[in-house]
Amino acid sequence: MAPRPIVLLPATAAILVGLLAGCAPTPPAESSDPPSDPPSTPSAEPSETPTETSVPIDVDCDTLVSPDTMYTYNPNFGHLDDWTPDAGSAAADALALEGVACRWINQTSSDTIDVSVADLSPDDIEALKNAAVTESTMVPTYDADEAYFSVTDGVGTAIVFDGTYWLVATSTYFFEPGDATEIVDSAVGALP
Repeated sequence: MAPRPIVLLPATAAILVGLLAGCAPTPPAESSDPPSDPPSTPSAEPSETPTETSVPIDVDCDTLVSPDTMYTYNPNFGHLDDWTPDAGSAAADALALEGVACRWINQTSSDTIDVSVADLSPDDIEALKNAAVTESTMVPTYDADEAYFSVTDGVGTAIVFDGTYWLVATSTYFFEPGDATEIVDSAVGALP
């Protein structure tokens, strides 16, 4: 028995041609506009680096967190006089903005506590708050306007906003927000 020929009705043939035509790429339409730049890819993480203006801060580390406060917190910690923060850290950003960055080191374990503060423009403060909301958890722990806390790879970070001040405290000693309270409240209280 010979195979039967396929007969398409005109309506079926039109639908089939239409479907097959949809598979072929459509050539781009000609445009008289000049080519535009490709769209930029948004960053996966918000930038935490302040970009606007700052006001110099004239507070030394022993005023920011007094030796008595640090001794009460843990008598093994001593102020490290000669310290350069890692590039891209909050402490390095604070120094670049004429702020203060301080490090204390545990004489036994070599663990550190870093505290940095900068006095920024309202736009920068708002941008940093927006970044903190997405990267940390808001906490009511500190004596400040607004504060956040997170732990990453065993390092606790308190991000604190008080007026136009941006303060960041980090340490492996900060397991939860309350662990940084004495240090943060001392620093906030020392700001002009």
